[in-house]
Amino acid sequence: MNDILIQNNTTRNKIVKYIMNLLINVNKKIILRYYKNLKSEDISTKTSNDDFVSIADKKSEEIISKQLKGFLDVSDILGEETAFLNKQYDKYLDKYLLWVVDPIDGTKNYVNGKENFCSMISLVSYMLPIATFVYYPLKNIFVYAFKNHGAFLVDTNNKISTRLSIKQSNILKLIGSGGTKGIPENYRQSILNNLKTSTDRLFIGSAGIETIMLAKNEIQFIFHGGVTPWDHAPMDLITKEAGGCVYMATNKSEFNIKSKGSILATSNVQTWNKIRDLIIPYDNPYRKYKN
Repeated sequence: MNDILIQNNTTRNKIVKYIMNLLINVNKKIILRYYKNLKSEDISTKTSNDDFVSIADKKSEEIISKQLKGFLDVSDILGEETAFLNKQYDKYLDKYLLWVVDPIDGTKNYVNGKENFCSMISLVSYMLPIATFVYYPLKNIFVYAFKNHGAFLVDTNNKISTRLSIKQSNILKLIGSGGTKGIPENYRQSILNNLKTSTDRLFIGSAGIETIMLAKNEIQFIFHGGVTPWDHAPMDLITKEAGGCVYMATNKSEFNIKSKGSILATSNVQTWNKIRDLIIPYDNPYRKYKN
């Protein structure tokens, strides 16, 4: 893993300032201008009837990509919307350095006028996230993390920065956000039932917002049936740098941007084991499923 870029405090501050200003500006100029102002022709679907993409996604990704290209001498960029058009994007994932962009995480919320959406950028080296940034525009929150240098929350109104620290949780009451999309149908229903009956499950609809909630101790876990580079690089790095625990759910392997299958992020390893055993019990055949 190449983390030379992020070892210097001055360089990290430069990166934070550049990315924060970029995401604030693109939200102000495009994303928030279209928010609650989209026309029907501005919205389309991708893989399913509830997998939305809007004109704001496309325009903002284009601007973010242009502004990132060449920054820190990194020219390779993987954006969620361009990746959908170019199905053969796997060849980019093991690059020495790669920008990964999700212009609007939580597009379904966004197009329906709900507040849980954000913009996310990650810097990845040889498939592992080394820096990540999440901007929650409606709450003026910017969260970032650097590998081995912690996770922080910035109030973009006053620029006050707070280090994020996940506390040890009470495993008697398990509150979190979870979804089973991506799990094969013959396994999916039993796991969904376990989620509903064994935990107090919320539905947030944005991996980035869920990650912020976990890092702020508002929830104790996040479970997703499938992973993507743009959604789960931020979840992985921010959770770990805030003191939490993240593994792929079936085999307890570390996440990388080529990972396949379900993922579980929790406040600590004890909670991780507890939730995994509740929603995917040892005798559940999905435990042995290979993607």
